Amino acid sequence: MSENEEKQPIILTVVNAGTPDFPRYLIANQFLQYFTGNGWTEQRDEKKALVYRDANDALETSSSLLLLKHEHLPVKFFQAPLYLQLHSPHEVSMEQLKWWLFRATKLLVDSPRFGNGPVAGSLGICRIEFKELKELPS
Repeated sequence: MSENEEKQPIILTVVNAGTPDFPRYLIANQFLQYFTGNGWTEQRDEKKALVYRDANDALETSSSLLLLKHEHLPVKFFQAPLYLQLHSPHEVSMEQLKWWLFRATKLLVDSPRFGNGPVAGSLGICRIEFKELKELPS
């Protein structure tokens, strides 16, 4: 491989490793290695993987791991609106809505199919800031 050729990007996935009653999550790369907290297991060795109780924690760690390889690059920020239409027979407080949204929603980036970013060597980190949620006029 020449110096100008890019190495294959690392693709990380949060893997469901629990049950519906006891959800647990692991971080895996495209080589079927699992994150241990300070390195990677041998291929397909889930027993040594760091286990996350919450998918959001695993996603945050996954983003941090990817950023380590890209933090030296220039960065741009973009914003895209996300709209929620809520139908409810009961009054719902903003705190109830934020709590539900934070736990119930997942923003999927299909990196295995489309890569980590729009061009080779790029990384797109997507997140939803529910802290900034506001009600719109009806």
